[in-house]
Amino acid sequence: KGQILLDGVDIRTLNIHWVHSQFGFVSQEPILFDLTIADNIAYGLEDVSMTDIIDAAKKASIHQFIEQLPNGYETKVGIKDSFLSGGEKQRVTIARVLIRRSKVLLLDEATSAMDSQNEQVQGGAKVGIPKKIEYLH
Repeated sequence: KGQILLDGVDIRTLNIHWVHSQFGFVSQEPILFDLTIADNIAYGLEDVSMTDIIDAAKKASIHQFIEQLPNGYETKVGIKDSFLSGGEKQRVTIARVLIRRSKVLLLDEATSAMDSQNEQVQGGAKVGIPKKIEYLH
């Protein structure tokens, strides 16, 4: 017996769709859609500003990499245009979760594909995550 509280409220009393909207998930195997990087970060959201997309990318430590691409945020990625490394894909999916400002982030080895050069990104991504977060291992 027990209960799970979200902002001090038992989740069994809340609207299930609202509860789902409060969770963000990044898996070990990131999924990118056959869209631009900007559209991948904003996927599923309406009326997202470029400023918000860039802010999420900065928090996920992928902004500088994106800026170096010939088409920047308008670069197509996904199944057909899969030139990103595993770590770069993971950072784009981390940005996708951060832009939603979820209350609960579930990270399933979300930085496992990042190489030693990008180890600092793991700490950098945590900078963009709200300070109230509690890490469970």
